[in-house]
Amino acid sequence: MNPFYFGPSDRPLFGLFTRAREPAPAAGAVLLCYPVGSEYMRAHRAFRQLNTLLNRAGFHVLRFDYSCTGDSAGQGVDARVSTWIEDVGWAIEELQDTAMVDRVSLVGLRWGATLAALAARGRDDVDQIVLWDPVVSGAAYLDDRLGTPRPTGVVGIEGYPFSDVLRAEMDEVDLRRDGTDLPAEISVMVAEDSEAYREYMDGLDTAGHRAGYRVVPAPGDWAQVDPFGDALIPQDIIQAIIQQLSRGRAS
Repeated sequence: MNPFYFGPSDRPLFGLFTRAREPAPAAGAVLLCYPVGSEYMRAHRAFRQLNTLLNRAGFHVLRFDYSCTGDSAGQGVDARVSTWIEDVGWAIEELQDTAMVDRVSLVGLRWGATLAALAARGRDDVDQIVLWDPVVSGAAYLDDRLGTPRPTGVVGIEGYPFSDVLRAEMDEVDLRRDGTDLPAEISVMVAEDSEAYREYMDGLDTAGHRAGYRVVPAPGDWAQVDPFGDALIPQDIIQAIIQQLSRGRAS
C-alpha cells in the first residue's frame, strides 16, 4: 500500500494506491470513489475489502479523499460538489500515471457514484463506470435528511457539516437530466430497486448507452446510520462489481 498526496498544490488530495497481484502489463486500473458524510465511515471496511479483492483479480486500485474530507486538504464547511468532481478528474489522471495505463474504470458508492458519473462526462480515458446505489437526485437526498422547509446556514447531518453552498450545489444534481457524453459501458448495481433508478436507466437507454442494471440485495442501509455507526460488508454486491469489471477487462 502506497499512501501519498497528489493533485493541485493549493488543495492536495490524500490517496492510497495498491498494485495488482499479477504482472503490471496485464493489469487493469480502478478508481474507487467514496460516499460522503457518515456514509464514508460506514463504507470504509467494504471499500478496503473491495480494494483487496480487486488487487487479487488483477487490478491496480486508487482510493482517495475528496477535498475538505478525510485526510485531504480543506475544512468540511468549504466542501463543494464542483470541487469534488474536479477531484475525481485529478484522481483519474493520477491513477493513469501511477499505474502506467491509458484508461481506467470507476467504481463509486452513493455520492461517490454520482460524482464518478459527473466526472466521466466527456472523457475518452474511462473504460467503464460501476455506480453502486448512486444518489440520482441531490434534492431528494437532502429532503430525506433535512425535511422541508430546509434549514439555512451550516447544517450538521449525522455529525458532518453541510454548508448553504454545498447544499445548493447538491440540489442541482440530477443524473436523470443528462445521460450524454458518458463512457459506453455503464453498470448500475443497487441493493433495492426504485423508481428513480429505473428513470435513470431509461434516460441512459434513450441516450444510446450500453447500460446494465442489477438489483443485488445486501445487508445494511448505506443511507442510514445504525447505532454503531457501521455496516455489514455486502459480499454479494462486492463480488458482482468485481465480476463486472473483470468481464469488461476481458472484452
